[in-house]
Amino acid sequence: MKTQKHFFLYCIVSLLFLVVSVSCENKRDNSGTLGGMWQLLEWKAPDGSIAYNKPDTTLYYKVRSNLLMLQELPGGSDNYFLTYYHQAEGCIVIDQPYKIVNNAERDTVLHPIEDLKKYGVPNTGRLHIDVLTSDRMVLSGAEGTLLFRKY
Repeated sequence: MKTQKHFFLYCIVSLLFLVVSVSCENKRDNSGTLGGMWQLLEWKAPDGSIAYNKPDTTLYYKVRSNLLMLQELPGGSDNYFLTYYHQAEGCIVIDQPYKIVNNAERDTVLHPIEDLKKYGVPNTGRLHIDVLTSDRMVLSGAEGTLLFRKY
């Protein structure tokens, strides 16, 4: 009798565990080392001069899965660009950017890639990954070289 109770209890616990583990969805970030929030430290133009010199603001690239968020803080906390990206041949390739404008009549607006120039993204949407470690990233493209730290 005692063995039968243990067996019955074991079956219920196993079934409960199976139901809970199967019902969970895998929402983990699969972007590897690229994933996270990157703060721009330095942007050099192709000629070697400083291309971004706004001491009161900072540019951020936020990466999660296949989404890239481009934001300038402070000042633009309610407005930012959100775009899909993919990696190809050592590059980040940006697809179609959307500008998110909170508290607007139309809060998601489709934009051309050229509008991302102020974030260092060239018209081709391609940024070469020169260096990528767990705390440092260097990207280069037609707009220059971008040095980031993981924030």
